Amino acid sequence: MNARTVTTSVGPADFTALLQRARQWATQASAAGFLDEADLARFAAVEAATPADLFCDQQARPLVVAFFGGTGVGKSSLLNRLAGAAIARTGVERPTSHEATVYVHESVALAELPPDLPTDTVQVRRHSADAQRGVLWLDAPDIDSTAEENRRAALAWLPHVDLVCYVVSPERYRDDVGWRVLQQRGHKHGWLFVLNRWDEGDPQQATDFARMLNEAGFEQPLLLRTCCRPGRALPLPDEFDQLALTLAALLKAHGVRELTRLGHRARGRELAAALEAALRRLGDEAVWAALIAAAGQRWDTDALTISEGAEWSIRALAARFAASEGGLLVELRRGLTAARGTAAAGASEGGALELQVDRVAGQLWDDWMQAKLAACCDALELAHRRAGLCGEPLRRRLDEVGGALGAQVAQHLRDRLRTALARPGTGLTRLARRATGFLMGFLPLLALVWVAWAVVVGYYRAVHGTAPYRGVELAVHSLLVVAIAWAVPFILDRLLRPSMERTVGRALRAGLRAALDDAGAAIVAAVRACEKDAASQRAAGQALLTAARQLLSDSASVRAPVTARLISRVADASCK
Repeated sequence: MNARTVTTSVGPADFTALLQRARQWATQASAAGFLDEADLARFAAVEAATPADLFCDQQARPLVVAFFGGTGVGKSSLLNRLAGAAIARTGVERPTSHEATVYVHESVALAELPPDLPTDTVQVRRHSADAQRGVLWLDAPDIDSTAEENRRAALAWLPHVDLVCYVVSPERYRDDVGWRVLQQRGHKHGWLFVLNRWDEGDPQQATDFARMLNEAGFEQPLLLRTCCRPGRALPLPDEFDQLALTLAALLKAHGVRELTRLGHRARGRELAAALEAALRRLGDEAVWAALIAAAGQRWDTDALTISEGAEWSIRALAARFAASEGGLLVELRRGLTAARGTAAAGASEGGALELQVDRVAGQLWDDWMQAKLAACCDALELAHRRAGLCGEPLRRRLDEVGGALGAQVAQHLRDRLRTALARPGTGLTRLARRATGFLMGFLPLLALVWVAWAVVVGYYRAVHGTAPYRGVELAVHSLLVVAIAWAVPFILDRLLRPSMERTVGRALRAGLRAALDDAGAAIVAAVRACEKDAASQRAAGQALLTAARQLLSDSASVRAPVTARLISRVADASCK
């Protein structure tokens, strides 16, 4: 085996830094409400550990080869045979199947073991054989242990392995637990298969096992048959020496670099899949355009329902307001107050009117209308979730809109009521009333001028004896002319005077309509704000996905025959 340690290349991107940035981005997106716990779990599940974590010099490091397999298949015996000494406990000497043994050259500086490893059950054995300098051997815990902590210990070592030497025995080569691990992690490691305890085997078993490996994705699996008990009769020659030859060829073909790139590519695929799933949760432009349009349409329908449902309340409030503010007694009292000219009384009247306006404005928006708004917000949030988006950001903004809408309605109603009471009626009626007001003064004055002229002319004629002086008749006629001159424009003015009830009702409808329009604009603005925030998050996530895909573009080379036999079709296909 080549004694030199091979310098590795981890690819075009620093995967550890990229994964850290991706997790920070996902945490920020989750804090903003765009991702949930399940989305964060995808990023947490992306494997960050690598074989390089075991060494101080991560660029120039040995190949990490681990014996994995079930209980009793002879993993420790293989390591002892490889080392030429009993460095790993076997058989009855190994009561704890979660124990691991590391066999490494004395010149290799090991780093502090990562915290995910069971450091209290690890034995490190040093050797000085230069032929073994380029490889760190690991006797892993039994992967099929019935104790859950033992299985976890075995799985914890897997991310730190370049090449899995999967050890089986003739009677246990169909082990289900081992096959599940092979199917889950076949694309993350190189794989070498050892059918150990060959003295108990049959050539048909080796053929059947090779067929199973081929179906699992290995074109020409590297399958070695070994026996660690000397003196036993074997159905075919022992192939233990080929293990060292295979590893020497792998190191010569830059196997450390290629298997490192294979592991980084597998992790990059996991990260890219997590990013793609998270980006789908943020939606795209088409999804958000449809949601914005749906928000406007939904609120238009609900606003119409609220307006129709509020009609009875508007009429009742307008009638009560008119009754309390526009009756004959109230008009008479106001006239007397104006005649007295007391400022205090005028202030009291103004304050009472202001209180009346506030009371009416505060009574229109009721629980039924608030419930309709809440139903609209719920429907919009449900539409977001059906589109695959998280509804939390939208819910936060819609709650702000709903909480402020009652106060906005009241304010709109106050403004419209004050404007309506200050300038009642329409522009045409106000113009007509200005004309009748002018005529109520001008026509009686004109009538008085005519009466004065008639009195002077009648007196003059009576003095000169041309006509008798009819004083009583002239007085009666004069009074009638003046009365008619005043009464006609007065009656017209009273007819043109807008109804207090209609004025208040019109103001309430206009105020409610304006408030509902503002609410609709606020709801659409809330969805647009969510779209803007999502677009910002999406841009950052897309940049991370691009970096992850660049990492994937650095494919693992399988041109060397020895490397090709160690990599399954699943991993090989991901490199193309």
